Amino acid sequence: MTKAIGLLVSLVLLASFVVAQIPNVNLANSIIGARQKNNALLVQYTWTAQTQITQYGNVKDTRIQQVSYGPGGVPQYVMLNDIGAPMPRGFFRRAIAENEKERMEKYLKGLGKLIDQYTLPSSGAVVNFLGSATITSATGPDGSQILQTTGSGVVTPGDSMTITFNSTTFNTKSVQMSSTFENQPVTMTATFRTLPSGLNHMQYATIEAPGEGIMVSVHNYDYVPNN
Repeated sequence: MTKAIGLLVSLVLLASFVVAQIPNVNLANSIIGARQKNNALLVQYTWTAQTQITQYGNVKDTRIQQVSYGPGGVPQYVMLNDIGAPMPRGFFRRAIAENEKERMEKYLKGLGKLIDQYTLPSSGAVVNFLGSATITSATGPDGSQILQTTGSGVVTPGDSMTITFNSTTFNTKSVQMSSTFENQPVTMTATFRTLPSGLNHMQYATIEAPGEGIMVSVHNYDYVPNN
């Protein structure tokens, strides 16, 4: 019995030692907790999302969608307006334009999958990022206390990302990311807003792929409680 108790104590001490060796684990847990609380609020809202896609300065598509969460926490999108660039006249010119449109859609789909990884969608991803990130305290433009966390090699070799958090609520305030996709540079910047209800949401985001001349601008607004 004594040996069993001693073994149990040793295992507890070992577990505590292992947790202590994870850098910034307390901060990671605070951010994960804030995210979980925020996600519980988000599913209670419906909002409007506007996405504009430009290529070499020409607007290719502008979509306005109503977004909400359905059963099982799956986001649902209702198209309110979709204004695409007009197709050129003539069979061959139109065929070329349609092929270019399909290529862009395929490119943006792949780019979207890459960007999703930089949202740190799982608790493990948050822990991994903060485990090697450089963290500094500062005062934001609005006078609030913030934590700036900067890491590299987050998803791909040579990438970098800085996430700024409110040091009191641990809500996200902004994100800046630089990476590569299909051997070309891509960047993303995003700013967040906190509503009086406490809901923290991404308000604006811009994704740029200079090699393709593509810029995607996103604006989320009009957050309305479902009941």
